[in-house]
Amino acid sequence: MTNAAFKLEDSGFSREQVDALSEFMDGSVATKADIAELSGEIKAQGERLDGKITAKIIELSGEIKEVRSDLSGKITAEIAGLNGRINLVYWMLGVSVAGIVSLVIKAFTAS
Repeated sequence: MTNAAFKLEDSGFSREQVDALSEFMDGSVATKADIAELSGEIKAQGERLDGKITAKIIELSGEIKEVRSDLSGKITAEIAGLNGRINLVYWMLGVSVAGIVSLVIKAFTAS
């Protein structure tokens, strides 16, 4: 019997009460060793989760880089197409302005 059990008996608990309380405490209360074991398990699980999270971050970073590269290529191609159309409009405008200028000059020189 432990010192705590003797103290309980000295304070008025019967032997049966001390035994019942001791039996209850043995099956229901976590010891420091139990807590240390669980703490170790929790720490190990945390480290495994950290590893999984890190791996997932690396995987997602790679996917983001792929999407970014794909979008960059598509945007570059789209801009090149727009530049081609803008150049065409500039040429068409230039030819139209030249035609109008030549008609204005012809109209003033013909009189």
